[in-house]
Amino acid sequence: MLEMEWKRVATRPAFWLAIVVGVVLAVVPAVQTWPQHVTADYYYTYPRSAFISWFYFIGTGTYYIYALLVPILASIAFADSHAEDANTGFIKNILTKVEKKKYFLVRYLFNFVIGGVVAVFPLILNFLLEMAAYPLIENNYYFGMNLVQDGNLLPDLFYGHPFAYVLVVVLLNFLLGGMLASLGLAFSFLVKNRYIVLILPLLVFMALDVLIPFSHSISAVFLYNGSWNFAGTAYLAVGIIGPLIWYVAQGYKHETI
Repeated sequence: MLEMEWKRVATRPAFWLAIVVGVVLAVVPAVQTWPQHVTADYYYTYPRSAFISWFYFIGTGTYYIYALLVPILASIAFADSHAEDANTGFIKNILTKVEKKKYFLVRYLFNFVIGGVVAVFPLILNFLLEMAAYPLIENNYYFGMNLVQDGNLLPDLFYGHPFAYVLVVVLLNFLLGGMLASLGLAFSFLVKNRYIVLILPLLVFMALDVLIPFSHSISAVFLYNGSWNFAGTAYLAVGIIGPLIWYVAQGYKHETI
């Protein structure tokens, strides 16, 4: 079934649209920060590195667009797949060949991974481009690299093991993308309209940002270098386990889908 799911997502225009948008979001800030008309001495006198040029930190206008689009990018890739299968009747064809339990678990996991990959793709690509432009100078809080402070995510890790810090940020945003994609998939049992399914994660995301104080908002915790607190753990627990239980339970509840 995994092979079938991959073939389906690989032929979806929405998936490739999300990838193209991700490329644009990653390349534009890299071009804006790309060093020009400099010599080799430039790197000895200017403490700039890929770590501090990463658009996750510098907060350019492009990054704000990325932060706003994350729910859409994560969901349009594959979150409406169940609604599409139910509306076209294709799900009946699948369930004649695949056990129902396997169908729902594989669909959930595959959608989660695709949503996470699409969400972090701009982050990874932009960092790779910054590595091509700047050397990996060791981070130093007192040498103009004080982007991560006590109120931010894991400052000791950033200055001691910056690559590990980048991996942690990518992992958290991967989980955020998967969580948002799972939310859209779970809504498929309540709403059959594919376009509503795709927009609901964005509405929930924006509602959480409006109703919850900024320090504990989902944007601050995952996207804006905020400190990790109980809110982040709660978002992951509810946003990942909740849709999984709901999606599988509803699938078993409906004998005829």
